[in-house]
Amino acid sequence: MREVLGVRLWSRQVEILEAVRDHDEAAVASCHGAGKSFVAADVVLWFLCAHRPAIVITTAPTDRQVKGILWKEIRLAHQRATYPLGGRPLTQELRFADDWWAWGFTAPDYDPNRFQGYHEAHVLVVVDEAAGVSEEIYEAIDGILSGEHCRLLMIGNATDPTGRFGRSWRTPGVKTIRISAYDTPNFTTYGITEADIAAGTWEQKITGPLPYPKLVTPAWVAKRYRRWGPTSPMYLARVLGQFPEAGANTLIPLSWVEAAQRRQLEPGNPNVLGVDVARYGDAETVICHRRGPVFRIYLVATRENTVQTSGRVAVALRETGAAQAQVDEVGVGAGVVDNLEAARKPVMGLNAGAAPRDRERFANARAEWYWGLRERFETGDIDLDPADEELAAQLSSLRYRYTARGQIEIESKDEMKKRGLASPDRADAVMLASAEQPVRKGAVPKHPAW
Repeated sequence: MREVLGVRLWSRQVEILEAVRDHDEAAVASCHGAGKSFVAADVVLWFLCAHRPAIVITTAPTDRQVKGILWKEIRLAHQRATYPLGGRPLTQELRFADDWWAWGFTAPDYDPNRFQGYHEAHVLVVVDEAAGVSEEIYEAIDGILSGEHCRLLMIGNATDPTGRFGRSWRTPGVKTIRISAYDTPNFTTYGITEADIAAGTWEQKITGPLPYPKLVTPAWVAKRYRRWGPTSPMYLARVLGQFPEAGANTLIPLSWVEAAQRRQLEPGNPNVLGVDVARYGDAETVICHRRGPVFRIYLVATRENTVQTSGRVAVALRETGAAQAQVDEVGVGAGVVDNLEAARKPVMGLNAGAAPRDRERFANARAEWYWGLRERFETGDIDLDPADEELAAQLSSLRYRYTARGQIEIESKDEMKKRGLASPDRADAVMLASAEQPVRKGAVPKHPAW
């Protein structure tokens, strides 16, 4: 790596390289921004150039990860080599000869056959974002790793402890490596610890430039510590490189949320808005736009009064063509509902504390609506923005419990704040957009122009 590809390595990267060299199977659970795709790309070129005949197959759950990230790194590594390596890396292929090549493709859950028929004396399979790859795909991968010199490298965020990637930490013979943000050079060079991040004293320790500015930075971690909280599943997975416990009281596991972020579904009906209203403090007013199974945060605002929020919703209705705004009418939200009704806008006030339809099963309407949202995740009927980390953090932090009567009850915002978590305003807006609610008596009739 140093002499041929001209790269500067740090300790965990060296550990990954030695793991692939010395073990049939290696699993790397990494924080965000640790350079995992960078080192995976270098492993691909090393294995291919150091062995012949050889086949290298790289895969990931999405085209973006394969083409836009991993194979971009492979092309850059090939270009910066200290002498010509041969071949010409394409969008997702590098070929030296018919028995000597590397190829990358996505691993959709339904197509394990794409891995059949590849056998050679030397085979390396690299699985990027390994937690998002299905069991069927891993079974197909195992089928091509039957030769004498075959290697499997799984690398990704620690989001799902129940899948093949997560179980690797409990599987004998698998070399496992965990990379926390606090292990990376931008932290270790200046001795920055989680205690420094929690106390807000980390900036005082930085006395020079960051040694690896492209890797995760203390500023990034400090922001996530404040926003997500040190016990949230997103913080554990993306900062500490730890698998969050899939507790029995977790409403929507992080793995389900990330699966929804990888999903690409067709928009449809209903076309509605979900509006969670805040006024002052750290809470956010959030508008979620739903088109059938596709949910996107349309607007996030802070410190606005009910008149301003009402105007925001009216504009959102016009711009999105939504048939209705479903607004949390508890507290300050009632003013927004009143304003929109007075302006003859299609609005439905939703009271999360009201009685549910199924009173035997749920403690209140909020529990019933959130459980319906959970079922969307469980059945794969929801598509979320892959870039929305805040929404993912909020959804995966929700908990539920049973009352003395055996009814399902969702943890309150105040209880989440006591656990050091942010108010789940974005998650609530998605829940409101998902809520199935009959038109109530006295609601504004639908105008012919809507």
